[in-house]
Amino acid sequence: MYKVYLFLMIALSVFSSGCIQSYYNVATQKEETYFYSDDKEVKIGKSLSVTVEKKFKPDKDPLVQQRVNHIGQKLVEVNDRKEINYYFKVLESEKDEVNAFALPGGYVYIFRALWDEISDDDAKIAAVLSHEIAHIAARHSIKRMQSAVGANVMSILILGSTKVDQYSKHKAMVGINELILSYSRQDEIEADVLATKYLKGAGYNISGAAAVLDVLEKTQRDKPIRPAHARTHPYITERKKSVNQQINRGTIKFNDYINTVKTEE
Repeated sequence: MYKVYLFLMIALSVFSSGCIQSYYNVATQKEETYFYSDDKEVKIGKSLSVTVEKKFKPDKDPLVQQRVNHIGQKLVEVNDRKEINYYFKVLESEKDEVNAFALPGGYVYIFRALWDEISDDDAKIAAVLSHEIAHIAARHSIKRMQSAVGANVMSILILGSTKVDQYSKHKAMVGINELILSYSRQDEIEADVLATKYLKGAGYNISGAAAVLDVLEKTQRDKPIRPAHARTHPYITERKKSVNQQINRGTIKFNDYINTVKTEE
């Protein structure tokens, strides 16, 4: 029981290290509570960016860096969270690193392998960047940090209880894990919806978002398929359906319907 108490105290100290605040998030259009202020989030992101850029060096081509920053800043002007600064960089990578990601506080990175796939069209680059900007605007990373601490508290309490049998403990842990994963899938869809909005606002062709998903689908085609409940990201077909609904103003095409993933009840 002492370990449970100790963990709870650590969790509370993590939450109290920030400033608990509730406000209306323009991006998600919801009233939300955060344990990290904007300043704290930016500090976290800056610290993580130092580690990232030590592990994955920024690409040495200045024209590439200039281009990604130019496109990124155009999108920043129309995004829902303008109170922080945004930074955009292309990172060196292996051929299979066809990916991009965002850190808390405004740091956005694209791996060179993905850049090479999309650099023929500014709309594709903008689609990737707007998706990552959307994650930052919706504060998805901070929400996951808060959820992770909460889930850890719940798991310690469950595992530390002598009144719960092993099977029930296992089912409870699976439930917590699926809850976190489902949030992540929802975040990806929400980021896609916001990204199309930012693309429109910055004057880019929103079909670039669908084109990028085609690229990702092609690169993932040879990877092993996992069931929907075991994935941290939705199937590409789920995301394509959502993006195509935005492009076609809510209309679902037949191909989008038949490719919709149905999870088990």
